[in-house]
Amino acid sequence: MAAPYHATTGQGAKQEEATFEEVLELSQQHGSKVPLIDVRDPNETALGIIPTAKLIPLGSLNKALVSLSDLEFENEYGFKRFDKDDEVIFYCRSGRRSRLAFGQAKELGYTRVRHYPGSWIEWEARTKGPNDN
Repeated sequence: MAAPYHATTGQGAKQEEATFEEVLELSQQHGSKVPLIDVRDPNETALGIIPTAKLIPLGSLNKALVSLSDLEFENEYGFKRFDKDDEVIFYCRSGRRSRLAFGQAKELGYTRVRHYPGSWIEWEARTKGPNDN
């Protein structure tokens, strides 16, 4: 198993894909400086969301990053907008939309964005207890 990437250590070049282990670590750090952004639609999150994640549906991402003022962004999404040089990790249900969100953010000049290709499907499979249904 690969060692988790630690955003605070600055080790090596940034990868564009986050691992389960990295996301697990971030999910346990309330107040982490690396936001986990869920790009699923709100109705999809009824089954769960990765702890500490914030929701910005993919269909709203461009508007959120381009058109909203900082205050409008915070009022709409409940957290401060991340800067173009902040590390951010996107995820969705299966990894397809998180890859699209990654591409959109890169095109908008965000330099340290990544995505979690395993997304919710992997998260749920790996964190679900043996007695969970």
